[in-house]
Amino acid sequence: MYVIYHSSDSFASVTGVSMLSLFENNKGMDYIHVLYIESGITQENKRRLRNIAEQYGRELEFMKMPDWSEKLNIDLKSSKKEWHGLGYNRLFLTEYLPPDVDRVLYLDSDTLIEQPLNKLWNQDLTGYYLAGVDDCLSSNYRNLVGLGKEGTYVNSGVLLINVEKWREDRICQRFIDMIIKNNGFFIFNEQTAINALFCGKIKILPQNYNVNSLVYLYDFDELMKLRKPYHYSYTKEDLLDAKKHPIITHYTGNFYVYRRPWAQNSDHPHAQAFLKYREMSPWKEEALIEDAKDQNAKCCNKLCHMLPRRIMIRFVSFLYNYIRIVAFTVKLNRAQNRCGKKSRLSGNNSWWGRY
Repeated sequence: MYVIYHSSDSFASVTGVSMLSLFENNKGMDYIHVLYIESGITQENKRRLRNIAEQYGRELEFMKMPDWSEKLNIDLKSSKKEWHGLGYNRLFLTEYLPPDVDRVLYLDSDTLIEQPLNKLWNQDLTGYYLAGVDDCLSSNYRNLVGLGKEGTYVNSGVLLINVEKWREDRICQRFIDMIIKNNGFFIFNEQTAINALFCGKIKILPQNYNVNSLVYLYDFDELMKLRKPYHYSYTKEDLLDAKKHPIITHYTGNFYVYRRPWAQNSDHPHAQAFLKYREMSPWKEEALIEDAKDQNAKCCNKLCHMLPRRIMIRFVSFLYNYIRIVAFTVKLNRAQNRCGKKSRLSGNNSWWGRY
């Protein structure tokens, strides 16, 4: 199994816990090779990460994260200031991989692997560019990100990618063309680019393979009121099963959670699972980080917890599905109207190839 992570040094310990959980719960897997695309990770954290791999007899390879704005000669922008654009690596994963690798599992740093991944790894991807889990998107957002009616918008934190098909169809160049056309700006960054390009050609996985914070925090009816999805791939029973039997937990940020599991005094409902594996890691003696939310986020959290739950869900639904849409639309229009750098890119870019 070939797996890719990426992070800066600030998330190295979180990624290390995820990697440890991957190895711990997949001891029966014959082969696991982890490619870690890193940005400024210290030698000490690299040593700790290598020790985890050596402990389980697995392969770990580091690769320096490219500056994609520089390589593509266009200013890649983020729709939210706290999103650092590291995820653009996902668009060019085929360029990191040896030619004999025909599929790869991409995992966000804030994931926790809680069961074996044999069934996931052996999914039939014939005719699909990738497999992922539905992200519960409303019709307003679908229009904003350019998703057709036939497509399902998946969360890009867990992706099983058909590398062979990406190479055959020259997907990297198609992503480059999209980036130039959009002047380096996408709502939800690279996740939107992936879903828009592969609309209708994404295999939908069970919710258990990407149990995000929404699933842990809300029941099915609350989630439908909160997100108002145009189409949702899962039933009430599916969400209950995912919450009870997660295969991969994804600790996504959420307005109702003050602190995720790697922060002090976490209030995430599934925090103990993460802390269990952290106690097995080289960072177990280190203090958890302090709360890093800005003042506006803290005020929003406090207000949401003060309101009756029913009113809170209606209030946040209005902000999420209408006010936020307006704000994102303004940003999108500005980006599209702004003159970007002239690109020197062509179909035969000199930097293609494995770094």
